Amino acid sequence: MVSRSLEKMMLIAIGLSTAVIVGVPVLMYAMDTINTTSQLQEVHLAVEQIHNATRDVDNGVSNTTTITVWVNPGVTVTAVGNTLTVLFSNDGTVPRSWAATYNHDISIDHPILTTRIKEPYTVEIVLVDGIIHISFLAVPI
Repeated sequence: MVSRSLEKMMLIAIGLSTAVIVGVPVLMYAMDTINTTSQLQEVHLAVEQIHNATRDVDNGVSNTTTITVWVNPGVTVTAVGNTLTVLFSNDGTVPRSWAATYNHDISIDHPILTTRIKEPYTVEIVLVDGIIHISFLAVPI
């Protein structure tokens, strides 16, 4: 009778150990995937805000506009001619980019600083002499 109880306890212990050994890495991977997806959604929202505000200035809706966006680590913004590109690359994820072409050339006067945490930036977009000037200014928290 004692040996059967011991046998059952050992089987339960082995089963629980296996569940923990297999389950913890799977859970960590799932949490990492959810975190990456969340960051990608946040970056996509910021990109839409930046491109929409730039499009408003480009189309003459206003000559100047200011927006505030939260910028995640791994985001860089570049401009070549009249194309504005936002790139997101973070810790082993596949880089993702969003580009838009405008009627006016674009100049980035103050780029996004490299950060390790998500930070708010004030984005000033101004049309001067046929060139769209974009400045990213970190907002102190």
